[in-house]
Amino acid sequence: MLKSIIESYPDADISIAIVWINKLAADSRKTAEVSAGTFNDPRVCQFYDPRQRSGRAVADSLGWHGRVAWDIYLFYKAGNKWNETPPVPVDWMHQLTDPWADADHLRTGDDLVRELAASIKTLIVK
Repeated sequence: MLKSIIESYPDADISIAIVWINKLAADSRKTAEVSAGTFNDPRVCQFYDPRQRSGRAVADSLGWHGRVAWDIYLFYKAGNKWNETPPVPVDWMHQLTDPWADADHLRTGDDLVRELAASIKTLIVK
């Protein structure tokens, strides 16, 4: 799904970071490597974070203190940098059904695909 959206904008000046974390029982470095192999685009950088540091930092930046963000999509304006803490995204969505997760940003299935494409399009249209 994300791969096909990225491929829809081959000339877009965007950077994409994918962080693989261990959240489900089957998650591991090996499964992350297998999933990472599906992306063959120089604009995509991938990281493996078995200690979930990035997930906790993102959760904190969204007000989810003490939680771990995963299955989440964050969109930033060009030039935003992650320093000590992540910047506030201009748009974001997640697939978490946990009761603590922000229901207004929950997207799944076709709704998620539409919202991801719309967010990317908004950021690349000048």
